Amino acid sequence: MKTTEWVGAAALVVAVSWPAVESRAALEIRTLSSRPDLVSGGDTLVAIKAPAGTPADQLSVTLNGMDVTPRFTFDAASGEFRGLVEGLRPGPNRLMATTRKPRAEAGLTVTNHAITGPILSGAHITPYECGTEASGLGPALDANCSAPRKTWQLYRSTDNTFKLLTAPSGPPPADLATTTTTDGRSVPYIVRVESGVINRAIYQFAVLDDLASWNRKVVVSFGGSSGTQYIQGVMAPPPGGGALNHQALSKGFGYLISSELVNGRRGNGVLQGETLMMIKEYLIERYGVPKFVIGSGGSGGAIQQLVITQMYPGLLDGLMPGLTFPDSSLHTIDSILLTNLWPKLDKAVWTQEKITAVEGFTPGTARAWNTAYGRLGVPTNAAGCALADKTLVFDPVTNPKGARCTTQDIRVNIYGRDPKTGWARRPTDNVGIQYGLGALNAGQITVDEFLEVNEQVGGTDINGRVVAERTEGDLIALKNMYESGLKASYNAALGHVPIMMSRIYTDNRGDIHDRQRDFVVRARLERANGRSDNSVIWIGSTTAATNTLDTMNAWLDAMAADPAPLSIDKVVRHKPADAVDTCWDASGNKIVEPASFTAANQCNALYPVHSEPRLVAGAPLTNDVMKCQLKPIDFRDYRVAFTDAQQARARRVFSTGVCDFTKPGVAQVPIKGTYRKY
Repeated sequence: MKTTEWVGAAALVVAVSWPAVESRAALEIRTLSSRPDLVSGGDTLVAIKAPAGTPADQLSVTLNGMDVTPRFTFDAASGEFRGLVEGLRPGPNRLMATTRKPRAEAGLTVTNHAITGPILSGAHITPYECGTEASGLGPALDANCSAPRKTWQLYRSTDNTFKLLTAPSGPPPADLATTTTTDGRSVPYIVRVESGVINRAIYQFAVLDDLASWNRKVVVSFGGSSGTQYIQGVMAPPPGGGALNHQALSKGFGYLISSELVNGRRGNGVLQGETLMMIKEYLIERYGVPKFVIGSGGSGGAIQQLVITQMYPGLLDGLMPGLTFPDSSLHTIDSILLTNLWPKLDKAVWTQEKITAVEGFTPGTARAWNTAYGRLGVPTNAAGCALADKTLVFDPVTNPKGARCTTQDIRVNIYGRDPKTGWARRPTDNVGIQYGLGALNAGQITVDEFLEVNEQVGGTDINGRVVAERTEGDLIALKNMYESGLKASYNAALGHVPIMMSRIYTDNRGDIHDRQRDFVVRARLERANGRSDNSVIWIGSTTAATNTLDTMNAWLDAMAADPAPLSIDKVVRHKPADAVDTCWDASGNKIVEPASFTAANQCNALYPVHSEPRLVAGAPLTNDVMKCQLKPIDFRDYRVAFTDAQQARARRVFSTGVCDFTKPGVAQVPIKGTYRKY
């Protein structure tokens, strides 16, 4: 049973709700906490809009024929009757609202799902190890790692740390600090942290203990990296827990974290979005409808924000991606293969300058990709699965049906299974890629060097081993990946949210978080919506370039005050003055100028933009072609001359053709709807 305290206190004048169903005349009934067909946990927050002035004694509400009218009270701020309806049975439930004078009725079918999930993402992965005990929730109660909810009270000390409040009903601690929220309220800095398990994921939600001081806004933190883990994960309990984010809490924001919203646990945006949907539903039922919800997080956390917003529009109202990547299906194979190739070639010929020209990255970046994420394609990589019981991990001889520690197997519900092996299908492909094409045309490598790279680069097999043959993507997996949105095509939903991309410059460190990714996001926004001015790019060498919360808050406040329907025009119309492309130099001086992938401007002089292997190979800046369409090799396409012998060699290297990047990729289709079920 979900706790019902605070629901009335947290009712808001701004309510994001799902469409009403079966309204009659002036009576309307709708769910506030989730879509009516996607309810979980046995309860739902419901709003009933009756004709103005309808007294409470004229309204009756039933659930499956049983009277639940006492659950509803009039909420003056919204002008609606609102109530938490509990006791939903699994599957469809029928809510009916009736007024006697004037006579009207409205019905709504609500479909209830288990709080353990899944609702949309398909069967849960197995095996699965729990982390509730180490997270302060006690031993798991079942195979879904359920555990009782727990709440801690803490306070911010004048020594700038959070401490457990050992006597909540007693006098305040002598070292209790105060804080001023975005609403201008100066309040005792006491925080409540609630933790529990939803959809097998542990969540922690922190908010000011006096809910009257909560600014009715939520920041969701998305964790970075990319992983293939078969574990629930551990979230340290307070006071060490990650939900105690001072920047957000001190301003009055609620702050949410979840073990599933960590890309380093599992890079599966379908599951991550479903989990956020279910946790958000629960929080709305317990605390009330937030004014808006902001996404925050870098690297894999940025991926989640962008992909989830495309798949599950409405869950996030503003995005603050740091160290941005455009989606969760990057061309990691290129870095793996090139890193593996260079030691095999003549070091006297293949200087660092030539290697850099082919890779596009700064030196060391491809190696960093290979070191960090080459493991994601290796099913026997027990560290990737993160299971304590290593006997559960796949082994081709001793455990051929074990857990395969690969990205495609974590996404098997989306990609599908190969009936021949029972393993997940794989969309990875590099057939026809002309590695180093840009370097060849620029005169940085010779024709023979270009051909040598492409002769020997090879591919990886289904078990992650480097092989001589290029890798051919599974056509079913490719189509399913695009249709799901995991390879993000950037639909209109990403035009309907403010996006503030920020980063500290790391291109010069051989770091995988290279700056060009911001421009890939922009290119996809431009293609999808004809514009990208709902996005902002900040970059610098200090944290000044990443402090986006105040600007995002002002942006969303202005949008919330505008009753116009949501659109990209509305988003852009309310941009704050400082929501513009900006860079900061090492001294903290601010330079405002349009961000550009190619311009010779001040910010690019300070923070040069680099390329990457597929862009060097001729891919468009959107860089979302997983498997290219092929065309016959045509030597008129090159800026350098090939001898007859070199032409014959090139035809052997590219016997099936070379990539035609003027065309969409093979099986490349737009996302196939939102809130899809697998």
